[in-house]
Amino acid sequence: MAGSNQAESVKTTEQQLQIAYRRALEMASFKGGFLMRTAHELRSPLNKIISLQQMILEGLCDDIEEERQFVTDAYAASLQMLEYLDLMIRVSKIEMGRLEPQIQPVSLAEIFTQVKDLMQVQAAERNLRLTFELPQPDIKIQADPSWLHNLLTLLIEIAIDEGDRGTIHLYSTSPDSGSACYLWLADDRPNSAWQDPVNLPPVADFALNDTLSASLRMTLVEAMLTAMSGQLSLISLADGEVPTRLQITLPTIAVPS
Repeated sequence: MAGSNQAESVKTTEQQLQIAYRRALEMASFKGGFLMRTAHELRSPLNKIISLQQMILEGLCDDIEEERQFVTDAYAASLQMLEYLDLMIRVSKIEMGRLEPQIQPVSLAEIFTQVKDLMQVQAAERNLRLTFELPQPDIKIQADPSWLHNLLTLLIEIAIDEGDRGTIHLYSTSPDSGSACYLWLADDRPNSAWQDPVNLPPVADFALNDTLSASLRMTLVEAMLTAMSGQLSLISLADGEVPTRLQITLPTIAVPS
């Protein structure tokens, strides 16, 4: 009997080590991909800064006004680089546990209402229809309210920035067990719109209205969800089928009425 228990204990330990090993490989792959994407995207504003400063130093400006414009554009590119670096630092702090969410019961209906009020105008400006199904008031999510608000806003911003028609729809469902809540974001784009490209695109020319790429913003969303014991999934549909659905899973609290 003792030998059997010992063998079972060894087997359990081996399984735990295998799981830890796979998770370590996944994390290394995630961090490597994140650093590669960020470094790639930093090249655009950095190239712009170098090019503008080189033209100024070599006296290639037509007049003082053009020189001032070059300085202004270089400053804008510097601010964009700072935004990329801030994102890298925030994701790194979350992954290292140095930036932790303040987990508490959060009214999902209240968060939905806040996000709706914030994003309606932005969607309308792109001729997109943004709709919400408000959850029951008694549905409480275990989350950091600021983080949850931020990540939902980021996901809707991505859908708005990348979309040119149709509807963006946010709603929630709860499984029978009641231990978790599913938040769903559906939009009229193919699944590939939410996925990273296999190969990184060429470095883009810098533009003053450039924003953080969808890929990097999704990285921040995933990091925040993981820190809150949540998960982000892309629901696979047939090729070309819409709407595409993102599923956010978070622990919930049953509140008596």
